[in-house]
Amino acid sequence: MTAKVRCECGKFQAEVIDVKASTAGRAVCYCDDCQSFLHHIGRAELLDQNGGTEVIPTFPSAIKFMAGREQLRCTRLSPKGLYRFSTVCCKTPVANLMLGAPWAGLSPHLYNFGEVGFVERNFGQVKSRIMAKFAHGEPPKDASQKMGLRDIVFVAPFLLKGLILGKKSPSPFFEADGQTPIVTPEVISLEVRKDIRKKISAPLGKQ
Repeated sequence: MTAKVRCECGKFQAEVIDVKASTAGRAVCYCDDCQSFLHHIGRAELLDQNGGTEVIPTFPSAIKFMAGREQLRCTRLSPKGLYRFSTVCCKTPVANLMLGAPWAGLSPHLYNFGEVGFVERNFGQVKSRIMAKFAHGEPPKDASQKMGLRDIVFVAPFLLKGLILGKKSPSPFFEADGQTPIVTPEVISLEVRKDIRKKISAPLGKQ
């Protein structure tokens, strides 16, 4: 099954080929980097009540851009940080990626804008919650303070399959060399990062 995904306003559109075999399921990360990213692009309201960011790990080679490539922007929270893509048009988070890994952490919002309820119907419940030491309030009881055995069991087979089958490329987020992002990244300065950290250290709703 091919799933259609898009940003909030619809200017950016893509497809995920063979979606069930190309994704690992739903995961939530509470880390300060994921929180900082959504604050930086002005979409902090997409964080859950505990400051979590949901992603759906997907093989990069399964993603095909259909329209709006020019709407993408790329952010790195440090010179060696993840490549985090979002849209210029409506500030929709799209994906986070790292070089050399068969991983594109797609935002579930992309699926729901295309078809309401798609994520819940096709991926079920969240299977992994990590980095709860950065969470606000009391996160769900199954959340790991860092990364637990359950989280490793969730992601390791997916990554191993991706490496064996060469699913890290081609990636639409990188040029043919597999090293150069299609958009020159904005690298956040240390000063800006510190300012954002002050915001996320406050209770949600009091920022």
